[in-house]
Amino acid sequence: MNPIYLTPYTINDGKEYPINSKIVIRKSDFKNVKFVEGKMTFSFINCRFRKLEIENYEAIDFEHITIQFISCFFEEIKIENFITVNFSVFFGSSILQGIIRNENLAEVIVNNCLLRDSLFLIDLKKVRVSFIEDNIYPTRWKRLFKSVGINLDWFLETKQSYYIHNCQDIGYSHTLISGNKLGLHKNPYSKQVETKMTYFLSEVEKKKFKISLSVLYSADREHTLTKIINARLLDLSLSGYANGELLIENAKVDHWYIRNLSAQSGATFYDIKPFRGDTEETQLEIHKSNLDNFRFDNIAFNDYAILSLYRNNFGKTTLVACDFPDNYRDFEKFLTVENIHYPEKKDSNYFKTRYETFLQLKKLLENSGNFYESQKFQAITNDALKKIENLNRWDKFILRINSWSNNHGLSIKQPFIATVLVSVVLYVLYLWSLGRMFNSHGVDWNLIGYYFSFLDITHRVDFLVDKSALNGLSVTIDYFNKILVGFLIYQFIAAFRKYGKK
Repeated sequence: MNPIYLTPYTINDGKEYPINSKIVIRKSDFKNVKFVEGKMTFSFINCRFRKLEIENYEAIDFEHITIQFISCFFEEIKIENFITVNFSVFFGSSILQGIIRNENLAEVIVNNCLLRDSLFLIDLKKVRVSFIEDNIYPTRWKRLFKSVGINLDWFLETKQSYYIHNCQDIGYSHTLISGNKLGLHKNPYSKQVETKMTYFLSEVEKKKFKISLSVLYSADREHTLTKIINARLLDLSLSGYANGELLIENAKVDHWYIRNLSAQSGATFYDIKPFRGDTEETQLEIHKSNLDNFRFDNIAFNDYAILSLYRNNFGKTTLVACDFPDNYRDFEKFLTVENIHYPEKKDSNYFKTRYETFLQLKKLLENSGNFYESQKFQAITNDALKKIENLNRWDKFILRINSWSNNHGLSIKQPFIATVLVSVVLYVLYLWSLGRMFNSHGVDWNLIGYYFSFLDITHRVDFLVDKSALNGLSVTIDYFNKILVGFLIYQFIAAFRKYGKK
């Protein structure tokens, strides 16, 4: 492996390293060198590497050391063996893949880079991955693409994956430019040829990038904060035990997986929805996670094609201004399966797990004061309950009746229509039993007015004719009318008061 020794505050520009190389950071390189504030210690610009390793086996007494790579290409980058604790690495507008793993590194920054496949960032103190729209310089990118024989279309067809594992301070962001800027624009703040023009991607172009982010925490590793802002992701995976805080805001994520996740200092998810719902079968999975002190604010649950909530501890979870389906049929995409990728594999306790999950969500929404959304879960909770095999058959009967009569207390339309239909049919049968209907005596229009007396469940048995004119059939029909109409009126009133229930 070809060793590379560096001189502080020098720039390596346009160099090609055709064989495997190793940058060795030595203590002797800093002898009699004074620290210069605001200047990069080592710089590589427009360089190309095959496999590059960066190593350091000596503690260096220097205020801060930074190495930057601008518009560089790496077949593979590897940084694992490092002693000095004040060393930072910066990658800007470069093409790379590989692994950076060392708890002594002060900071690793990746800005506007493209991945040939995957980049592993492990056991680091501070990680920053960012995409800044007004820092896309077409001149710089064209030169880089041409030098390595790759074009942009190749990256648009390739999934680019970031794996950030056991890092203490994590930042991932997309800096979005407001307005209608598209295509090429002059950069008034730069006089350099490479950066005098900037390029603004259209929404269609942004949707072609397939970026995946996986964040993993371990209980024995220190974690302070994970902050993901304005992300545009194909996949986002969060798992493990974080003893710090999680904050994800204004993100668009097509496939969002929360698996075996806990956050000691809580987590906040705000304004999250799918990015490519028109072309991707979007998914959201929350699996065996402890969601105590998790806040879901303005989450578009209804916009995901399929969701799975499996054996989670909701605890003091807060749901605020989240979007859920408006009708029961759309709730069918809410599953309680062990693996969202195999939705057809349902265990023997599927409906019981589904019932308990929806019951918890209903209570969470009620506790937050969102009675409108909590009422939706009342219906699907009861529907899941009646599908449990070992449920008493009489309980199932009660649930079916309530579902038919007022959709478990949600619909005033169903009992109103049922009251009219049932009472009209029974009234016609009642009149027929008395010989006042379907006879040759013509139509008695007064019978229309007497219908409302028949509808009154407190009416006297002789409200229409004398008791002597009644017969067993007419009395029976009248009796059943009082029972059925009374029940439907009660169901109507119960649904009418659905927002007044405690």
